[in-house]
Amino acid sequence: MILVDYSQVALAAILTFQRELKGTESEVKNLIRHVTLSTIKSYKKKYGKEYGEMVIACDGRKYWRKDHFPYYKGSRKKNREASDLDWKLIFDTLSEMREDLANYFPYRVIHVERAEADDVIAVMTNWLQNNNLIQEGLVEEPQKILILSSDKDFKQLQLHGNVKQWSPMQKKYVTATKQEIRDWMVEHIVKGDSGDGVPNILSKDDVFMVGERQKVMTAKRLQEFIENGEAACRNDEEKRNYARNQALVDFQFIPEDVQQQIIDTYTSQTPNTDKMKIMTYLMDNRCRLLLDEIEDF
Repeated sequence: MILVDYSQVALAAILTFQRELKGTESEVKNLIRHVTLSTIKSYKKKYGKEYGEMVIACDGRKYWRKDHFPYYKGSRKKNREASDLDWKLIFDTLSEMREDLANYFPYRVIHVERAEADDVIAVMTNWLQNNNLIQEGLVEEPQKILILSSDKDFKQLQLHGNVKQWSPMQKKYVTATKQEIRDWMVEHIVKGDSGDGVPNILSKDDVFMVGERQKVMTAKRLQEFIENGEAACRNDEEKRNYARNQALVDFQFIPEDVQQQIIDTYTSQTPNTDKMKIMTYLMDNRCRLLLDEIEDF
């Protein structure tokens, strides 16, 4: 199975056309549609034979992580407001495309309220370890999984031996040994993730939102955590913050109801297999350049 981090894969391709994204609304929408479809098609053509079915993993509008930590991704809106791109138009168009992919193309599209694409990919990866197995000789084994995303959080899924990850931004496979993954997980919990508004475990919840500096995590202290995990916490506040960050980072903490919704959404869908629907869509939406490659979808 190919698991696509939809918004990240699409944005990685779209943002290479910075100048064109400042055109008219019609021009921008046409560009986003064509680039998104072309990118997905290229990955299906490249990896489909080896990995099989492609599933599009999308972000819901509300994240369960914000219930756990209100400042989660709190500064992203402010950063986008400082940009000269029309982010509302970009995301509105990608939302329209998400519906189009589900209705006209041969992919299951998983979009669940309270779930991020990360959750979808993690839940599907874990579910596939015991479901939809393939016959290898006399035994059934989990199918091979390829994650298309540059998100470093997916390293933890490589603890499953049947998982690989391709980074569209770095244009290379993301690889790590089991020991490197375990060390990285502890480091990620302890150091937090400024991009997601998650502070290190020495700092207050709102440190980024109020514009303060984090408390310094020295190399010596970090090494203590890597060697001892949560046991290296020196007080109740550090233990509390360790638990705060672990729930945000470790996919084992995805709520069970969210997991079930993801699985139910996958199993309830039947992908479109009518090539005429794809052809009609491409013609109606000014994507005629893709008509000659319709079989690659």
